Amino acid sequence: MYYNFLETMNKNPFNICTFNSNSNCNECKNQDKLDCKLDKNQQKISMLAVSSSLIIGVFGLIITGLIIGNWQILILYIVFIFLFFFVIEIRLTCTHCPYYAEKSRHLDCPGNNIFPKIWKFRPEPMNRYEKFGSTFGFILISAIPLLSQLYSIWFFLSNNPNASWVLIIALFGVLIATILSFLMFYSLFLLTFCQRCINFSCQFNKVPKDLVNEYLKRNPVIKNAWEKRKITNGKR
Repeated sequence: MYYNFLETMNKNPFNICTFNSNSNCNECKNQDKLDCKLDKNQQKISMLAVSSSLIIGVFGLIITGLIIGNWQILILYIVFIFLFFFVIEIRLTCTHCPYYAEKSRHLDCPGNNIFPKIWKFRPEPMNRYEKFGSTFGFILISAIPLLSQLYSIWFFLSNNPNASWVLIIALFGVLIATILSFLMFYSLFLLTFCQRCINFSCQFNKVPKDLVNEYLKRNPVIKNAWEKRKITNGKR
């Protein structure tokens, strides 16, 4: 029993109830209302939604490269994707999430299980600059392939006024597929996952305040960090 306790503390140094196998979830008011315990099926759905959107976006940029004869946008987009998800977004948003508190080499949460932990856990809520950076990044993730494809279609039609309707329909088909894939991605998160996510300070989080307070009450490290941030900002 003592060994199990030490093993739990080594894995869960901040004593977050999410990772505590001895947490009395049956008496918790948040039971079945939050994604505070890892669901591998949800994780797979999340990763599928993100990866499919990015793959379709990249495919659209390949078409753009073929049409305009310039591959810089595609290369920069791929570099940006890796930097944003593996370095920037994980620092801005993920480090404030309770799932990041687990002692491991990579993040294992409802969103993914591949991000490396290159930053320290930050139990305090996100600040306005982090929220802005995260939001702007997600806008770029979808805007770059969509705007590039629109430009490539205009460029193609301008230089090929007598182009086959089959080819024109195919180009618009790729554009529509890109739009639908990103709509599915954002809708899935905003309408389902963000309603239950325990990264409460995220700008997209929609968890009711009473559920947030209940979770904070069960996790003093995070609660104290939140209260300290309020005092620092002149709020009590």
